[in-house]
Amino acid sequence: MLPALLYAGPAHAAQVWTTIATEKIRPSEAARTTTSASISAARNEFEAFQVVVTDGASNVRATATALSGPGGTIAAPRLYREAIITLQNASAPDGFTGPVPDALVPDVDEFDHQTRNAFPFQVPSGESRAIWAQAFIPPGTAPGDYQGTVTVTWDGGSAQVPVALHVWPFTLPSKPSLKSAFGFSYGAIPAGHGIQEGDAFSTLRDRYGQMALDHRITLSTIDDGGSTLQHLGTYYAGELNGTAPTALAGAKLTNVRYEGPESLSTWASAARAGGWIDRLFQYTCDEPPMTCAWSDIPNRAAQAKAADPSFRTLVTTSIQEANQNGVTSSIDIIAPVINSLDDKPSSGSQWVGEQRSNYDSFLSGSPLKEVWTYQSCMSHGCGGTSDYYTGWPSVMIDASAVRNRAMEWLSFRYQLSGELYYETTMAYADGAWTTQWEFSGNGDGTLFYPGTPAQIGGTTHIPVSSIRLEMIREGMEDFEYLKLLSDLGDPALAQQLAAQVFPHAYQTDVPAQTLMDARAQAAARIVQLVGSSAAADETANGGAGLDVTAGGTSSGASGGSGVSVPSHGGCAAGGTAGLLTLAGLAGAVRVRRRRRSHRSH
Repeated sequence: MLPALLYAGPAHAAQVWTTIATEKIRPSEAARTTTSASISAARNEFEAFQVVVTDGASNVRATATALSGPGGTIAAPRLYREAIITLQNASAPDGFTGPVPDALVPDVDEFDHQTRNAFPFQVPSGESRAIWAQAFIPPGTAPGDYQGTVTVTWDGGSAQVPVALHVWPFTLPSKPSLKSAFGFSYGAIPAGHGIQEGDAFSTLRDRYGQMALDHRITLSTIDDGGSTLQHLGTYYAGELNGTAPTALAGAKLTNVRYEGPESLSTWASAARAGGWIDRLFQYTCDEPPMTCAWSDIPNRAAQAKAADPSFRTLVTTSIQEANQNGVTSSIDIIAPVINSLDDKPSSGSQWVGEQRSNYDSFLSGSPLKEVWTYQSCMSHGCGGTSDYYTGWPSVMIDASAVRNRAMEWLSFRYQLSGELYYETTMAYADGAWTTQWEFSGNGDGTLFYPGTPAQIGGTTHIPVSSIRLEMIREGMEDFEYLKLLSDLGDPALAQQLAAQVFPHAYQTDVPAQTLMDARAQAAARIVQLVGSSAAADETANGGAGLDVTAGGTSSGASGGSGVSVPSHGGCAAGGTAGLLTLAGLAGAVRVRRRRRSHRSH
């Protein structure tokens, strides 16, 4: 084992230390004593950690080695510089101002494999700067312990950081079990990248869609407004059918939003012929009566159903409001704001306490019926200063990393099947690298950064991820752990863990270690449930795998050979010999603005 720190050259004041990914290391953070990284992950999962340099260093650079273990080697973790954005206003009473990391500038990008300007960077005296290190565990990786090193150098010194990775003997699906529909407006590329039209425009949008798929979310409006469905198929077919060059092999859109200009029936016919009618939806109305009258909904929904009975309709409202206005039967996907699923006792609203059971009768009406949720500026205040606007899940830059990661835990906790978010590039027109102040929140509607050559180096344009987008992916992966635990026969523990971490939707500002401990407990129980039986079967059958399906069918997903478990829908997917693979739920927005009206609290 390497010692924690090996210095080359003369002693230097700079200190190098590590921490988990679910934390935001601000420049004011003091050095800590942890000098090695230890992470755990399933196969087909991303897992990150942070290496921090504190107290003055010039020309800081970093490199990482491959991770060696029982299955050979896993590719070296990708390294990113955590770029600082300075916040002028706090998003909420529990927000903050000043410098904070958010954008992740790659050392070598995953699209063109070009060296970007992540390194070198400077660390001012008395301050800290963090490096994001992210490993990906391929589907065929043998379980066990892997070792590697991250080396950090600067003028006058260097440090080696030992890295330990434990690979769990189960695999996450490439297509998420939790569906999503995140918006991606047509104006983002011209505003952020200066690319107006043509092949470069469409290709760049496709890259955003691919990065989203690797973060386990769907940009449901990935199409760039081309005049025909043929255009959609030409540039974005890979995202529809799972052949895009993503790290998650086979990842594909969980939802596709109807955008026109061709008719509903034309889209429905193309979707049915292409095998994605189960993912097509009409955004029937957004937060009625703000964007449409309640009376508009039945007619709009009828038009979609006339095009195809499987054409799903989506309305962002609560079941109480839908029932009161007589539109429930016109809705297939009902998406209440997260506040309406479990509101604070102090709010005085009709949604105080857990509301999920009120949706049971709605769900029993048709196989197409689903309950999703979304967060709005009600998570941070919409400009309000009441303490009501604290503790909710939030993707604001000045919300904790745990709150950025909480939404998917709540989706499992309340037994939801999808997550909606109105936009991912809202701040591009305003200069996302310097400000993301939208709708009284830092980062409201923006999860990517425009990776232009002028900003990040190289010669090509790429999307750049954010720490918040990474936390959403972590939440999506947490959902898979909880779902697998439930599918394998311990749903009580899965729900118990989710409730322990986040007792209510408004109680998500918890210590990161609380979440990490629950994740580890879920993983350990999964391994216990699968146990040695899968490994024993692998030995007895020459690696043929063990079918542990209960009432489902094995489909051999992930290039595997037949280990399968039931999913909620009664279907299952196979995995590599003797190692468990989780099946995703089958099948399954662009909105210019997703704002819930400002309520008084």
